[in-house]
Amino acid sequence: MAFAGSNRPNRKGQANVDSQNDKANAEPQNETPRTGSQPAVTPEEAKASRRRVFIGLGVAAIVIVGAALAVQRSPRSPASIGDIVAADITLVTSDRADVECAAAGSVETYHCGFIDGSNAWKGEDKNKLKPYYTTDRHLYLVPGLFQQSALEQRYRTEQPEGKRRDSLKRFTAKCNLKIAGKLEGVKVRWVPASAWSSPEEVEVATVVDCKVEG
Repeated sequence: MAFAGSNRPNRKGQANVDSQNDKANAEPQNETPRTGSQPAVTPEEAKASRRRVFIGLGVAAIVIVGAALAVQRSPRSPASIGDIVAADITLVTSDRADVECAAAGSVETYHCGFIDGSNAWKGEDKNKLKPYYTTDRHLYLVPGLFQQSALEQRYRTEQPEGKRRDSLKRFTAKCNLKIAGKLEGVKVRWVPASAWSSPEEVEVATVVDCKVEG
């Protein structure tokens, strides 16, 4: 026989369930709190950022290139009489006879091969000045360069007679030169019968030693 109250809920049990649900709702959940979302970068902002990077790199490149060019174009430090300077002189063997300078004056016993554009100087070859450029385009007047043993040997290996100048192999005479002074009003030419250059002041230097490369 069923009792009339057998289907009625147990008030005490229901109270326990309600209490547990309330407790669960009251306790904080073990979840990582969400942080605020970062604002999205617009395409325009990304382009502007890349543009700033490119501009920075461009400025740095200009600074580096400018510094390099400044070093290349910096003039030589002024040399005094008696100073020893390193000079890498660029040559072909025909320069021994081809190159000439003309000037009315002299430095010590050294004189250009011509007094002016047409009158030759009558003096010893060992005292005759010849114009030579270094690889960094500095002009010197040097007496007796091809009388140095290293230059004489290089000349014998490629004698220029009967050959075109542009067919000769260019080489470098790596020399130490001693500054003897400066000569004013110097004109130069690089092949016979060609026009003389405008007059200028040029350093005169004698050979201390030389070696040949090339």
